[in-house]
Amino acid sequence: MILKYRLLFGGLFYKKLRLILSVIGIIIGVTSLLLMNAFGEAAKIKTIKEIETFGPEVMMVVAGSVRVHGGRAIQTEITTTLKPDDAEALRKIAAVRYISPVFNGDGILRYSGKVLTTIVNGVNEEYIPLRKFPLAEGRNFLKDEIIGYKKVAILGQKIKTQLFENEDPVGKIILLNRLPFRVVGVLAPIGIDASNADQDDQILIPYTVALSAVYNVDYIRSIYLSLESITQISLAEKQINELLIRRHKVGEKNKDFEIVKAEDILKTKTQTTELFSILVKSISILCLLVGALGVTAIMTLAVNERKKEIGIRKALGAENKIILLQFLVESVLITLSGGIIGILIGILGALILLPLFKYPLVFPWIPIFSSSLLTIFFGIVAGIYPAYRATKIEPIILLRSH
Repeated sequence: MILKYRLLFGGLFYKKLRLILSVIGIIIGVTSLLLMNAFGEAAKIKTIKEIETFGPEVMMVVAGSVRVHGGRAIQTEITTTLKPDDAEALRKIAAVRYISPVFNGDGILRYSGKVLTTIVNGVNEEYIPLRKFPLAEGRNFLKDEIIGYKKVAILGQKIKTQLFENEDPVGKIILLNRLPFRVVGVLAPIGIDASNADQDDQILIPYTVALSAVYNVDYIRSIYLSLESITQISLAEKQINELLIRRHKVGEKNKDFEIVKAEDILKTKTQTTELFSILVKSISILCLLVGALGVTAIMTLAVNERKKEIGIRKALGAENKIILLQFLVESVLITLSGGIIGILIGILGALILLPLFKYPLVFPWIPIFSSSLLTIFFGIVAGIYPAYRATKIEPIILLRSH
């Protein structure tokens, strides 16, 4: 039995370093294929989660020029012509369900000796239901607080943790740019949204207070709108565009605002994710191919170095199909062992890296099985040529030369 094992697989371990290098090539290919698929699937899930707070019925009117890049609306030119009155005018559009003026800027928060810098978003009482932000503690703004210029605030989850730790913040007074604000609510954890902004690292205040007391301006950065139905998006976009062009006395070519739809952001993010996924899959398959070429090389060398063994076996009556099968089995064993190790490393890598980069933990089982099948396929392909060469060795000529 031991002799039979040595005859079948002894040559496989004849050059251990060469064997290890070939297996490593397969491991790298399978590991990268699995990891990149895991990141690709996690990115898709993350994108869907991010878009939930910026649903398909949500639109933004942004001051100045905007381009959507990488799923994020980036202002390339900022103007000061968008006013709170514009938001009130847009409210009259029949399709609009919620609407909120928005002014954002940096702010310094202080409480009980703690100081931190965060994003300040001046909004109205419709902003939270518009964005579908869940509240963990307290309540939303009241309309009277917005029109009454009340200094009240709703904290993002990170701000609450950093300022108050386990203390209940509702009803407490904090300082924003040295102005006192009373905390009325705390947002539940949200994370990164479709605009790539961390919604847990923010403080919401009435936009009226943001404009008059905190930043001393008379304009807003954007207007958020939520429609009654996604079927009304095209009509609403046309009406918004026409109304603001009339109000701002500008033409279509020199508009001082841009309308950004959720579908534009989602489309760009999806395209970016899919492009990344295709790229990494191509690279991973290339790595597998390189590994398979390594296996082909080692098996070809093995055939050349084991000509005497093959000649003796054929002289003793071994059939070509047995020789062919032996070398195919050897190449499949090399690639399969590399594939199994690669899958295990890939799963371990996904368990560590996905949470580290704040991606949802997913295991793409289809790519795992695909990796296994590709490994076996490449192993068979890699072994065909060396195995074919082994069957063409003439034992009589070979034995005479020795």
